[in-house]
Amino acid sequence: MRVPKTGSGATRSDATRSVARVVAASSTGTHQDNITVKLTNWLLPFAFVGGIVLVCLVFSFGLDSIFLETDNRETLLESLLHQDAEQARNTLGSLGEVMAAVLGLALTVSSIIVQLAATRFTPIVTSLFMRARANRLTLGFFIVCTVYVLWVNFSVDGAVGENGELGYLPQIGVVLSMLALTASLLLLFPYFVFVFNFLEPDSIISRITTDGLVASTPYRGRVWSIQQRQREATQAVEHLANIGLNAVQQKDKNIASSATNALCNFAIYYGGTKAGMIQSWHSIPDWNRQSPDFVSLSDEAINDLRGRGTWLEWKILRQYQMLYGEGLERMRDLCYLIAINTRRLGEAAARHGDLPALDLAIKFFNTYLRATINANDVRTCYNILHQYRQLGEFVIEHIDTDPADLILDQPMSMTSTLTVSAGKPAGDLSELEKRGVEIARRMRYYSGIAFGRGMTFITEVIAHDVGALCAKAFHTGTQFHDDLLATFLRIDDNTESSDHTLKGVRKAQVKLATTYMLHGAENLARQIQRDMHREPATRMRKIWAELAALRDREFWEVNDRGSNFDYLSEEQKGQLPIFFSWFPELSREAAAVARRGGVEPPGMARGSSDGV
Repeated sequence: MRVPKTGSGATRSDATRSVARVVAASSTGTHQDNITVKLTNWLLPFAFVGGIVLVCLVFSFGLDSIFLETDNRETLLESLLHQDAEQARNTLGSLGEVMAAVLGLALTVSSIIVQLAATRFTPIVTSLFMRARANRLTLGFFIVCTVYVLWVNFSVDGAVGENGELGYLPQIGVVLSMLALTASLLLLFPYFVFVFNFLEPDSIISRITTDGLVASTPYRGRVWSIQQRQREATQAVEHLANIGLNAVQQKDKNIASSATNALCNFAIYYGGTKAGMIQSWHSIPDWNRQSPDFVSLSDEAINDLRGRGTWLEWKILRQYQMLYGEGLERMRDLCYLIAINTRRLGEAAARHGDLPALDLAIKFFNTYLRATINANDVRTCYNILHQYRQLGEFVIEHIDTDPADLILDQPMSMTSTLTVSAGKPAGDLSELEKRGVEIARRMRYYSGIAFGRGMTFITEVIAHDVGALCAKAFHTGTQFHDDLLATFLRIDDNTESSDHTLKGVRKAQVKLATTYMLHGAENLARQIQRDMHREPATRMRKIWAELAALRDREFWEVNDRGSNFDYLSEEQKGQLPIFFSWFPELSREAAAVARRGGVEPPGMARGSSDGV
C-alpha cells in the first residue's frame, strides 16, 4: 500500500484524510463481507432450527385436525391466549426454571471455553470476549428474558374476589414469556457457534491486530489520549507475541505463523499511516521505558528511537527477535517466516521513504544472522541469507518506487541517515541504494564469522548472494556498483587457507564475470580476473570444468532458492573460454576451446554434473 502523494503545502490533516480514504476504500469490501458472514452465522441456524420446530408444530396440529375430524384452530388460539391462573402459574413456573437453565448453560459453557482459550493463547482473550458486542447482546437477552419471566410469574394473582372476579392474570405476558423462552432456546445454537468461531486462533489474532491498529493510526480512536493509544498499541503487539510464543512452546506451527504474520501486517499498515500521527506519538513515556523491550536501552538509544520515530517498529522487531530465539531451538521453520516478514517490513519502509525503519530491519537481520551462526545452524542461516539478499536487491532496484512517493508530510530527524524537510523527498533513490551496499558489507562481515566457526558453506552462500547483488546493481546502473564489487572481491580475505571454500567463492566470482562479459563490461570481468590471477592452474581448470559441466538449473533436493548456485546459462558458459584465456597457464587451451566453439576444458567429458 502506497502513501498518497502530498504536495509541499500539504498539512497533517490533509495527509490523514487521504490515508484514511485509502485504507477505508481498501477495507470497505472486506468489512461488508464480514457483516454478511456474521449475520449469516446467526440468522441461518436460528431460522433453520425455528423452521423445524414450526413444521413439527403445524404437522402435529394438522394430524389432530385430521384424526379427530374437528377444527381445533379456535380452541388452540383460545388455549394459547386465554389461560386460567393455575395454568399460567404452571407454565410460568416451568418457563422460569428453563430460562435459568439456559442462562446457566450459556454462562458455564462460554466461561469454561474462554478460560481454556485464554490459557492457551493469551489472557487478553477474556477481555476480548467480554467486549464483543454479539456476546454482550446475547447474554443480555438471556438475562432480560429470565428476569421478565420471573416477574410475570410473580405478578399472577389466582385469588377470586368477593364479587367472583378473578385476580390479575397477564395473558399477553404469558404469551410473551413463551416467545422469549423459544427465542432463547433457538439462540443457543448460533450463540455456541459464535463462541467457537470467536475463539478460533485466526479470529483472536485478527481482533487483537485490529484493536492495535485502531490505536496507532491517525484516523481512528481520536477520543483517546496519546498515552492511551500507545498502551493499546503496545499491548496488542505484546499479546500477538505471547500467542506466537505459546504456540512455539506447544509446537503449533499454524498459530505461530499466524501470529508472526499479524505482527508484520501490523507494522506495514502502521508504517503507511504514521506520517499523519502528531509528534507526541513518537515520545517514549516512563511506563513504556520500563518495559522489557526498552528498559535495557541507554538514554542515547532511547533518544535515537524517539528522534527517528521508530519506537513501535523496534517493539515489533524485538518480539520477532524473541520468537526467533525460541524458533532456533524448537521450530526452525518459524525463523524463516520471521526473516520473510522482516524483509517485507523493510521493503514497505523503503516504499514509504522511512529510512530509519529500513535501517532497523537491516539491523535485526544482522542480529538474526549472529544468533544463527552462534547456534551453528547452517540450514537456517542459508534461508535467512536468502531473504536478506532479496531485501538488498529490492533497495538496489527500488521496485515500483517513484521518487515522488518518497515524501514525508512532517519534518523528522533521521539520525545517522539524513534529515528531511516537510514535503521534500526523503533523500533521492541513492539513499536506498546505499542500503544495498550496507547489506553487502554486513554479509561479508558475517562470512568471516561463519568461516571462523567452521561453517564454510555459509561463506560460499554469502559469496553467491553478494555476487547476485553486484549483478542487480550492474543491470540497474546504480552509482554504487563499484563499491559492491569491491566488497564482493574481499569476501575471500578470510578463506585463503581453505582450498574447498576458496573454490566455492571463486565459482561465484567467475559466474559474475560471465555476466559482465555477456553485457560488454569486459573491464569489470578483468577486475575479477586480476583478483584471482594467483590461483593455481589446476584449481582454475577444475572450477572451469565444474561450471561448464553443470546442466540442471534446479537442485536435486527441495531447495527454497530453486536453483543451483553454480548454474550458468548457455550464453554465460560461452564466455568461460574467453575468461580463462586471460590466465597465462590456461590461455592456450582456452583459446583452442573457443576456436572450436566449445565451453569445457580439454579432456573433460560432457554430461550432467551435480551442483550446490
